[in-house]
Amino acid sequence: MKIMIIGLGQAGSKIADLFIKDDRKSHIPHTFESIAVNTAVSDLMGLQYIPREDRLLLGETLLKGHGVGADNKKASRIAEDEIEIILNKISKLNVSDFDAFFVVAGLGGGTGSGSISVVARHLKEVYDEPVYAIGILPAENEGDIYTLNTARCLKSLLPSCDATILVDNGAFLHSGESVRQAYDRINMEIVKRLGIICRAGEIRGKNRVGEMIVDASEVINTLNAGGICSIGYASESVKRESFLTKFVKRKVYEIGKASRVLSVTKRAVKGRLLLPCDYTTSQKALIIIAGPHEQLDRKGIEKARKWLENTISGTEVRGGDYPLPKSNYVGCVVLLAGIGNAPRVKRMLQRARDVQKKISEEPVKEKDIDYLLGDIENL
Repeated sequence: MKIMIIGLGQAGSKIADLFIKDDRKSHIPHTFESIAVNTAVSDLMGLQYIPREDRLLLGETLLKGHGVGADNKKASRIAEDEIEIILNKISKLNVSDFDAFFVVAGLGGGTGSGSISVVARHLKEVYDEPVYAIGILPAENEGDIYTLNTARCLKSLLPSCDATILVDNGAFLHSGESVRQAYDRINMEIVKRLGIICRAGEIRGKNRVGEMIVDASEVINTLNAGGICSIGYASESVKRESFLTKFVKRKVYEIGKASRVLSVTKRAVKGRLLLPCDYTTSQKALIIIAGPHEQLDRKGIEKARKWLENTISGTEVRGGDYPLPKSNYVGCVVLLAGIGNAPRVKRMLQRARDVQKKISEEPVKEKDIDYLLGDIENL
């Protein structure tokens, strides 16, 4: 599956940069291409893997390269005014080769939060390929302005793209750890999970062809459920056994393989989602089991798929394998689409409503300097 990643703002650009780093370490052909878009020149200069010619600075005349200062309304206006800069760059990158676009941004900040829905909407107007969003929710302790920015952004973003994968920063924090300290680990979780989904159907040698191939159409059909999506991941180390050992213990060995596949699938769904949610309300799902070829048990994958079919609200659950000959782990990635109940999002939206109400009803304090200066004569 060939993907164009468009990183918007500081968080989005860093994630897009990490996609390129990870992609270039894998076997060819490459899966991802990226561009980075920002209003702060320092953030663009800090990227390491996206070529300089694919880093775009918006609002240079107005902002002088200093960013929008968490003002996502200003960022939205700038993106609308200068959308042709982004579209022109994309048009030069052999768009016909791509299966889908992913726009990526932190939803609580300024540039990414304000521009992501603008870019998604224009991409859908110009191209036939599906447009998906990856949105990073701020942790609950990151402040009211970030919460309100996120709510504003989501209201515009959800109807502007074909599906939105949400990531809850707070769900990945260790005890006593700040969001800033966890950024790199959280970003790597996003890249790892989406990387497996997009590479699973690529042919990379005879030892890397799965028995149950997941191709681009199956990923797209799953995401066609639309709305809010999440991705789960879990893994388990495996002991590589010799041919003789496998032959002698064949029956026990195969039962163990099937159980392991079902176990990692359940753990991926129940405990390791990018956005914690009520997974039973999902409309569609996709399971990919990755690991050494001999560990990718077909019966286990079918059992995992059947379990998820009986668990979610919808009936469409696709499944396949992704052989990784040198791996010492069996991992499972689960894509859940069309999620009907995400308590974290509901709490965030309710808090944003309270913040907006508080701002609109805030009375002018008599001791405010601006208030007291109001009746003073001008010079």
